[in-house]
Amino acid sequence: MVVRLLLLVLGLFHLGNALWMLAFPGQWAANVVHLPAPVHIELHFIADIGMAFLASGLALLWSARRGAAYAPCAIAGAAWPALHGFVHLREWLMDGVPAATGDILNEGIGVMLAGAAGAVLAWLRIRTGEA
Repeated sequence: MVVRLLLLVLGLFHLGNALWMLAFPGQWAANVVHLPAPVHIELHFIADIGMAFLASGLALLWSARRGAAYAPCAIAGAAWPALHGFVHLREWLMDGVPAATGDILNEGIGVMLAGAAGAVLAWLRIRTGEA
């Protein structure tokens, strides 16, 4: 039950981020990646990433349903955020930790920790079935 509840919360987190990216890409870019006026290609890229988060969020929400048959959806929902987290971890290892505290928190918690949490929760959901 706790695993399914946490998958629900994480799914809502990714869904919220996706909807923000898709509905207000300029605002998202200014707040998250510090692009004051994104150009067309950046807006397109933000929409692409937003769709990936939308799919992840929906799959995680679906995986929170009661029944072992929904457990594999947790893997589908956790895959993109976990891989995205590895990209950011690689950047930290190669280029150093960001200088701004806000960036450390956004990337550390919102990307890397959320990605790792999804992977752990997906593993637990598959392992326990009805958890």
